[in-house]
Parts: sequence; structure tokens; C-alpha cells
Amino acid sequence: MGSLFSSTRRDKQIGLDFQPGGVAVVQVQSGRKQTGRLLHSGYLPAVGQQAQALALRNWVSDNRQQKSSCVCLLADDDYDVYQIEEPKVEATELKQALGWCIKDLIDYEVDSAVIDSYPMPLSSKNNIQQLSVVSAHESVVGAYVECIKSAGLKLTAIDVHDLVVQYLHCIQQGENQTQVLLSLAESEGALAIYHDTDLYVARHFKTGINQLEQADDEDQGVYDALLLEIQRSMDYFESSYGLGSISRLLIHPKLPQTEKMGVYLQGSAGFEIDFISVGEDNLNDKAPALEPHCFHAYCAAMRGLHS
Repeated sequence: MGSLFSSTRRDKQIGLDFQPGGVAVVQVQSGRKQTGRLLHSGYLPAVGQQAQALALRNWVSDNRQQKSSCVCLLADDDYDVYQIEEPKVEATELKQALGWCIKDLIDYEVDSAVIDSYPMPLSSKNNIQQLSVVSAHESVVGAYVECIKSAGLKLTAIDVHDLVVQYLHCIQQGENQTQVLLSLAESEGALAIYHDTDLYVARHFKTGINQLEQADDEDQGVYDALLLEIQRSMDYFESSYGLGSISRLLIHPKLPQTEKMGVYLQGSAGFEIDFISVGEDNLNDKAPALEPHCFHAYCAAMRGLHS
């Protein structure tokens, strides 16, 4: 069994997010000056493993990015997450114990699994340490590694969508704050609740920008459905962890559809609502805008830059 989240130090950073319709690519500055400054974001339309590998290889060649370090995100369909009670074993035996805990939950042999885990915060209702165990088939992970290797990039880490949001500057600077991050793609969305830099709640739902486009002044049911998702998540957080109420809701991307939604939500919210603005700390008026498909790729590219 291998490990997913280990990484090495690096001087440059590229974030990659393999999506059903293409590859999101983000490049940020990672030196001592203007760390995290957005240098490039782009979406490479391509469907299928071979087409995406070719698109990435061409981008690396065209932009002379060979040997640049990168953080790669696993597609949501390529891994599973299971929450279990932390096994009472020595640290050196943990990975094997995790394998035994999930061997009947996965549909492949545990010896072919790449496994890693991260601790969940203790709740006021349960003081037993829970772990979220991430598992993927080694052949799936191997395909990502080979794709990046063939493109000429240097893979420094593999990560997952729910975790990389913590690398945003607003989360890293959110000491003693509780923040909700709402990110929307074309036909789906994700919601994460962070206190300090710790992830407490992560949920996915089938409401996205396409659905928001259908909302009008007479039919705002999609806004109400989204508000219900947010409220349920916040109620769960507040009742389970006893850390007080939400400080603010941050939304990405900032589009006419999401701005209209934000105005509607603000009418029912008792907290601040704002949009995530990538590049606001760049000190560079000519900083490029983040391409809407590239939010999680940007988060991945920020991994380790504020530590």
C-alpha cells in the first residue's frame, strides 16, 4: 500500500485538476517574494485519459514548463473516503490497520490500494478520534503519475478536492474564525466549513451555475434549495462542535449568476457574504484573472506556500 499525501519541498508550483471535460492548470509564484501570485490559469478541453495526457504534454511543451513541480488532484470518481474510528495501534502499524478496516468496503484487493488518512476534529458529541481514510486503486494513481511524468513535470504531491481549500490565503489567515466556502461548477457544487485551518464539514450537491442561470425573479427555488443545503451544514457544525456561529460565507466564482444568488442569500443570512478574489494580494494591477474552472487547481498550487 502506498501513500497519497506525502510531498517534497519545491521552488515552483503548478496545480492540476483533471475534470470530465478537460484539465485545469494553474501556475503560481512560490519564491520568497509575492508568494502565491497567480501567474497563469487555463482550461485544456480534452475528454478521456489519453486526450488529457496529450493536452497536458502540449501545454508543458508550449510553455516550457518541463521539470516544474506540480500538485495533482485526483478526480472525485477516482477515490473513496471512509470515516472510521482511529485504530489503537502504533504509528508504524497504522497504514496496515487502516487497510484491514476498509478491506470489506472497497471493491478491489487491499494490497492494491493506495491509502492515506487525515484526522477529523473531535466533536462535543463524540470524543473518540475519527479518521477519514482515502483509498484509491494503485493502477488509478499510477495513471496520474505516468501522465505527469510523460508531460515532463515533477510530481511533488497528490491531493483531493476537499482538503486543498485549506491552502487558500483566507483560510490560512482565518485564526479563530469559522468560514464557509461555497464553490460552484457547471452542474454541481461543494461546501466546506473551516474553523481556523481545520476542515469540519465537507458536502457535495447537484446544484451548479447552470441551475442558477434558470432562476428568475418569479422562480427562485434553486436559491432556496442552496440556502437549505448551507443552513443544514451550519446547523450540523454548530450542534456537533459547539464552536459558535459562522463568521462569513465565501463564494467562488464571481459571476453575474453567483452575484445575484449572493444578494438573495444575504437577505436570509446573519453573517457576511463575500467572494473569493484570487490575486487581491498580488500587488500587481496586471495580475491575470483566475479562470472559473481552475479554483481547485489554484488551491492545489498553493499547497505548502504559506507554511
